[in-house]
Amino acid sequence: MNVFRPLLPAVFVLPFAGPAGTAATMPAAVPAWSVSAAAGAHLGYDNNVFLQNNAPLATPGKPTAPAHAGSVVTGLSAALGVKWQQADSVFDAGYAPELVRFATQSSENHDDHRITASLRGKNGEWSGALSGSFLITDGTKTSPVFNRLGNAPAIGGEPVRARRAQDIAKLNGKLTRAFGDAGFVRGVGALSVQDFNTHELPTSGPGGRPGYANYVDRSEWSAGADAGWFVRKDCALVGGIRTGAQGQADKLGVRDNDSNRLLRVLAGAEGKIGPALTFAFLAGPDFRHYGAAVAPGFDRTKSAPYAEGSATWTPGRADAVAFSLKSYRWLSSGGRGAYQDSVYDLQWRHALNKTWNTTTGLNLHEGNNSDDLTPGTLSTLRHDWIYLASIGVTCALDEKTRFEAGISREWSDSLVANKQGRDYDCWRMSVGVKHTF
Repeated sequence: MNVFRPLLPAVFVLPFAGPAGTAATMPAAVPAWSVSAAAGAHLGYDNNVFLQNNAPLATPGKPTAPAHAGSVVTGLSAALGVKWQQADSVFDAGYAPELVRFATQSSENHDDHRITASLRGKNGEWSGALSGSFLITDGTKTSPVFNRLGNAPAIGGEPVRARRAQDIAKLNGKLTRAFGDAGFVRGVGALSVQDFNTHELPTSGPGGRPGYANYVDRSEWSAGADAGWFVRKDCALVGGIRTGAQGQADKLGVRDNDSNRLLRVLAGAEGKIGPALTFAFLAGPDFRHYGAAVAPGFDRTKSAPYAEGSATWTPGRADAVAFSLKSYRWLSSGGRGAYQDSVYDLQWRHALNKTWNTTTGLNLHEGNNSDDLTPGTLSTLRHDWIYLASIGVTCALDEKTRFEAGISREWSDSLVANKQGRDYDCWRMSVGVKHTF
């Protein structure tokens, strides 16, 4: 389904400011309109394009994606942005296409089109922001075949799935009313929609393709409010509530999905501690009520933990350390099912001098569906961990041109026995150049 394409000319994306009371007044002596443009190219190598190690076949004699299939990867990118700024209001929008080609695995070729826009502003005690983005991936409409024990790689093999034809839309908004040194109230809203444009095929029966990765559309919207109380300058305790829903499409026309309504009750803190540390964290119970399309015997009323947050530490002019986390109950892209999706990310950026910079990163991703199984379906149990370690360098060749290079290792571990097909390891490396006009 191409539900987003007719809307693109009318899309505007608007993000909101950070912790209440921290919005800065925009300088007035700047041009009202400005335009930016950039172009880039990169050359790399991926030694395990399909995230497949040599695990035993789930259905002997049937095809599967090749193990340790390596390929040279090339990419061309461009970016065009516009910005309007006046007093305390800023609007910017951009379009960034990228063409990616795999020399020996043409099924993975894809073109990405990213459209973004944002609006933020401040008027007295009121501040607000609205942001949004569209990602259109023009890739193959045929999914890969993962015919190994455990089927798809850990957590569905996101790098492979992301190259398939799909559209992703995200909207986020905040409106904050500050009450001086006492606190603030804030309305919030968010929308995320993932619309796959891939073919669905039967995986069993006559003509079935065992291990074929069928993808189903999924979405979430939420809206609510926060209240904050300043316990010290620039540091507040926060309580909040969210209501919303998640939607999951049926697979192969069979009415069977985990669409649900949600209610989150959250508490946390946000603000600054000293000049170097900024943070925002919220956590609490996430109550769910599932619709009538769940499998027989499934408990339609459940709860799960929810947590999200970020922190940035800048100990000096040459260093910045950023940490983020999110853990929540999310819907499977492979058909009926939900799982606890937890992502932890740590990045350290260091400036060696005015020319050279380095970035070191570690990302941990856990997927666990043990709390969402239907009685008698233990064979569908999944509990995966994915680890990603990376390092990159950039060099400013001149004021407008920079060289980039990076290498990363990604590997996974399934904590469930006899799911060897979910384990993989992969190295990626690339070099590139980017020029700003």
